Amino acid sequence: MSDDHAIQIKALGPRPAYHLIAEHLWGAGCNIDSDGDSRTPDAHDWTELSLSLRGAPGQQLDIDPVATEPLALVVRSPHADICRKAAAFIVSFSGGTVDGA
Repeated sequence: MSDDHAIQIKALGPRPAYHLIAEHLWGAGCNIDSDGDSRTPDAHDWTELSLSLRGAPGQQLDIDPVATEPLALVVRSPHADICRKAAAFIVSFSGGTVDGA
């Protein structure tokens, strides 16, 4: 994703399970592709995540670490709304701060 919107999140606690982020973005029962370092579907300690809504080009989200101590993640998407909505949801679940918008 080269023309992405990006928001950095700092000092996070446990993150929401990845499927909760997808449901927050695209609704309950959404059909997604996902990838990342979550050991189980309900894990809260992931640091890398990619989500995309099947059948909807451009409806995607990537989250990657930019620092580990303290944890800082960057949330990226081609759509500013998806980026903002995901970052706000993660911070509401796990605390921390959002830098940039």
